[in-house]
Amino acid sequence: MRPLTKHTLALLAVGLGTVLHAGPALAQPAPAAPAAPPPPVTGTPAKPLSESLTGMSRAEYEAGRILYADKDYGNAIVKFQRAHELAGDPRLLWNIAVCQKNLRRYSKMLTTIQRYQSEAAALLTDEERAQAVEIIKTVQTFVSALRITVSEGDAEVLIDEEKVGTTPLAAPVTVDVGTRKIRVIKKGFKEAAIQKEIQGGGSVALDVQLEKEIHRGRLLVIAGDNDLIALDTKVVGKGRFEGSAPSGGHTLKVTAPGMAAYQSEVVIQDDQLRRVEVTLNPMARTDTTRTVLWIVGGAALAAGAAVGGAFLFKPQAAPGVQGNIAPGTVQLAFGGKR
Repeated sequence: MRPLTKHTLALLAVGLGTVLHAGPALAQPAPAAPAAPPPPVTGTPAKPLSESLTGMSRAEYEAGRILYADKDYGNAIVKFQRAHELAGDPRLLWNIAVCQKNLRRYSKMLTTIQRYQSEAAALLTDEERAQAVEIIKTVQTFVSALRITVSEGDAEVLIDEEKVGTTPLAAPVTVDVGTRKIRVIKKGFKEAAIQKEIQGGGSVALDVQLEKEIHRGRLLVIAGDNDLIALDTKVVGKGRFEGSAPSGGHTLKVTAPGMAAYQSEVVIQDDQLRRVEVTLNPMARTDTTRTVLWIVGGAALAAGAAVGGAFLFKPQAAPGVQGNIAPGTVQLAFGGKR
């Protein structure tokens, strides 16, 4: 950074403040539309802002002067900006620059002075033009052009908590001298937060690599020595398991021969440890007596149904010969000797 001359310091410390109260000896103010070019110099000295402004623009200007006198520079800027919007007088840009200088917002002050130099060009004397050029040169030693390159597109870039754009940034960002806090944010990626020391008077390059955000936690399962532990149908351990797993719900199953299986849903949270202790119970014995009886009884019932069906669906035959067995009595043999 080059040393400041007495002349430059005077311009920054005295010249700016003096202009705020009295207004520079400029020509008539510009037309109401800010984008319209200012009228040419006619040789008639311009009235001070307190006299040339009218209506709401004058009220806003006077409010800004009061706030400035009270050293409330932030709100004074708001009032001067509103007055400039209403009246379009480029001299108000100078007043805004004064407040930005007092707040040490050098990058913003530089932009404002450059606007003043352009919009009030036709109103400035040679001395005032030279003064503006000298101030711009000086303020440039208090800022740096920061070129930020980010590995991902559509990421928000904030400098000192103020959003400056979305990646890829089209041009370098002018930042103030000192330690600047840069944050890069994109959904699905870890936030990058960087403290960058800015020397001023040059350019700085910053390359930011964003890392994908992976949501994981840890799971600890303690079971019997011979118990198999499965997570989402995959066997991960025997007796004990400890490891990382994606956040969310998982199916935990613990099994062992002769033991009733354990199965449950476990939820893993980001960067948290989930502990599960499992004790398997012996498998209950099955009472086979009823089963055997049911099977045997069922077989007998089925056999009876088959025999009955044979009689029910047997074609009608001719009347049999009368025998010596009493009518209505039929004897069937189911085995044995005849």
